[in-house]
Amino acid sequence: MPLALLALASLTACKKAPTEPPRPTIEVTVVTVHQQETPVDFEFTAQTQSSREVEIRARVDGFLERRMYTEGALVKEGQVLFVMDKKPFEAALQSAKGALAQQQARLLVTKQNLARVIPLAAQNALSKKDLDDATGNEKQAEAAVIAAQGEVRTAELNLS
Repeated sequence: MPLALLALASLTACKKAPTEPPRPTIEVTVVTVHQQETPVDFEFTAQTQSSREVEIRARVDGFLERRMYTEGALVKEGQVLFVMDKKPFEAALQSAKGALAQQQARLLVTKQNLARVIPLAAQNALSKKDLDDATGNEKQAEAAVIAAQGEVRTAELNLS
């Protein structure tokens, strides 16, 4: 039996040990590095906000003919920003001037009436009430002229 063991041992010793399969070759890319100047570009995503918020709006309501500025451009104080349709403002100015002329004519009539009433009241030909009425009418007519002048000025500003 020792001989049989020895034969068995020699047979197993002759057997080749399993070997690993050969590894595949790996492809490698080779780059030659050269020293050179390369510009650096920085790109950032951001949001800007003005330190002062300015509301741009027209002083009057109307139809816009032209916008006289470019969005985002700098504007100077007093610079014309919009051109509005002038026709309605010209018509309003004309109406205001007409109302002023009417009030001035009314004032002229009340002054003439007061000039007639004063001597008659001094002679007691008219009552004091008639004198007071004539004086009050003149003051009302003067106030109406002032108001009409204000309307003319407002219409001129709107037109400008």
